[in-house]
Amino acid sequence: MTDRPTTPPTGPRRERTRWLLLWPAVGLTLLVLGVVWLEAAAPEVDVADRRVDGVPPLALEDVRSCTRQADDTVASDLREAFPSGGRISSTQVFACPSAFDGLSVTYVGEAIGEVLPRRGGAWVQVNDDIYALEVGPLVGHREQDGFNTGMSVWLPDGLHERIEEVGRPGRRGDVILVRGTLLRADPDDGGGITVRAEELELLAASIEIEDPLHVPQLIVALVLAALAVASVVWARRRARRA
Repeated sequence: MTDRPTTPPTGPRRERTRWLLLWPAVGLTLLVLGVVWLEAAAPEVDVADRRVDGVPPLALEDVRSCTRQADDTVASDLREAFPSGGRISSTQVFACPSAFDGLSVTYVGEAIGEVLPRRGGAWVQVNDDIYALEVGPLVGHREQDGFNTGMSVWLPDGLHERIEEVGRPGRRGDVILVRGTLLRADPDDGGGITVRAEELELLAASIEIEDPLHVPQLIVALVLAALAVASVVWARRRARRA
């Protein structure tokens, strides 16, 4: 007795299988195209009025990385070129912490998250990225331009009380300028990089950022909701007839 060779399905059965495989691919393609179209159709927002005025220029323009070796020439060169009390950026500090350790610095950024009171003062995260100083939170304009960057700042009693609002989604927090000492390994912060502030100046008060109405997105949402309701009604009527 010999086994009969199997043959692939033909006719209507094969056509049905082909369509079952084709529809998910078509649906996924339409979904991706729809998302891309909605992103492109998002309303443009003028962010020029969100730029913070009065921010002093950085003391050092470039960002240079260094190693932990004691004889690192990059760290010594940066340390020698840095003027006392000059403005730093978190990017510069994280690239070469030893160059700024123990120096008197100026740091500008947006207070975000929470002000965490402790004995004698409070900790606050201060971001100095482009979202903090130039264009405002991502909510509202959706223009991505780099990552969030910032440092932890210790504010003694008498300074942290001046912060009225911190940043969160839909709100830019108070933008502050602090002067103090940078510590590469602050023992009170678990060995983290911190700025121990001695002076604080408010450069820009907190502002609420409204998310503009995305009309095409609203229309698509209403159409999809209507289709979903219609599908449920149709399915229930069909079940009753069966």
